[in-house]
Amino acid sequence: MDISGLKTRFGFIPSGTCPQCGASLFSPKEHPNVQACMECGYSSIATKTQEERLRDIQIQNRKDEVFNYLRNTSCFGSSKVFNYSFSNYRPIDEKEAKVRNKALGMSEQLAKGIKDDPMHIFLQGGTGRGKTHIAMAMMYEVLKQTKYVKNVRKKVGEEYQIVQVPLAVTFVNWSRFMTLKQEAIRDDEKARQFTLINTALQTADIAIVDDLGKEGNSDWYFQTFDELMEIREDQHIIITTNLEGEDLIKRYGDRSMSRLRKHARGNFISFAGIKDHRMLKEGGPR
Repeated sequence: MDISGLKTRFGFIPSGTCPQCGASLFSPKEHPNVQACMECGYSSIATKTQEERLRDIQIQNRKDEVFNYLRNTSCFGSSKVFNYSFSNYRPIDEKEAKVRNKALGMSEQLAKGIKDDPMHIFLQGGTGRGKTHIAMAMMYEVLKQTKYVKNVRKKVGEEYQIVQVPLAVTFVNWSRFMTLKQEAIRDDEKARQFTLINTALQTADIAIVDDLGKEGNSDWYFQTFDELMEIREDQHIIITTNLEGEDLIKRYGDRSMSRLRKHARGNFISFAGIKDHRMLKEGGPR
């Protein structure tokens, strides 16, 4: 039996001519689209260079660092929040599709201006409409588009250079955050946890404040939010809330709303008319 017959017998089939040496190419029967030359070693499978492999490792390391920071500095009700993304947000009608498309557009804009163009984004609508899902999806989309880093000017030796540093992102459910602040008064461990989250909330490149307006109704809560907005006035923030414009002003005052509106022009996503997904899952009215 000739060599071609042996190759065929052991699961390879002829599949053309080698572009490098002119010898015959063979493909595994199970993978006919993969071609290889037994003479010169040519393969149709593109192999990554050492530089490409190093770049992949660097991106993965940045990703791990970003996600570790997110998990360690967030205040949330359920860990499933971290699984929300555009890939598993499946619109059930045209209104939800429009929300998704608008959010994707804002994510792209935020990613392009991650360093110098602050955005204040509002997701407004009733409970169960998917605001939290979209907010987290936007954050993940920005991380993906920026490859998890931002460029900063940093002194290296005697010179200033542009270097890449991992993005810092955090998620805070506002009512749970306020509860933690109260508990921190009498509990040292809660105090440490609150300090860590509060520092991240003030300094992160992107902060999500979820369910604003569900916390208690007192001046102490309103003052806390006003203090936050004073610090984050020129930083990226994504807010989800059941409250509309006038209700926000009545609750938090003109000063806080003025700071929020500073970088919020056109950055509103309304969930009006979208069905309550929790009701749908429970078999409630449709």
